[in-house]
Amino acid sequence: MIGPDKEHLVRYKKSVQSLVPRYVPTGKSLDGLLGELAEKWNPLYDAEQRVNLVEDVNALVRDFIRPLRRSFLQNPPDCGRIRGLAEQLSGSKSLAKIAKKDPLLRYLELYVVRCLDAAV
Repeated sequence: MIGPDKEHLVRYKKSVQSLVPRYVPTGKSLDGLLGELAEKWNPLYDAEQRVNLVEDVNALVRDFIRPLRRSFLQNPPDCGRIRGLAEQLSGSKSLAKIAKKDPLLRYLELYVVRCLDAAV
């Protein structure tokens, strides 16, 4: 018999793994799609600055979801919750200067899924 903690973990893993195909089209990889979207929303021309901005955004996402992970065990994330988190992040003061909000929002959704999947 599985204990309540393991049961929550199993449910969480299944939920997160079911999200990946919803966000990543067949024939594409999660990392490849993240790269494509970063090219669309990232306004910088200098290669080093582009890389730094993407890493800053990624760190912002990781820091944002870190305290939420425990709640995800009790209530596994779904597309609506992922969307809400991405919208909250995209509206933050830290990302206010990024003009291309649609590709940024999609990037944030994918990166949240990637972080949650990596935690499994």
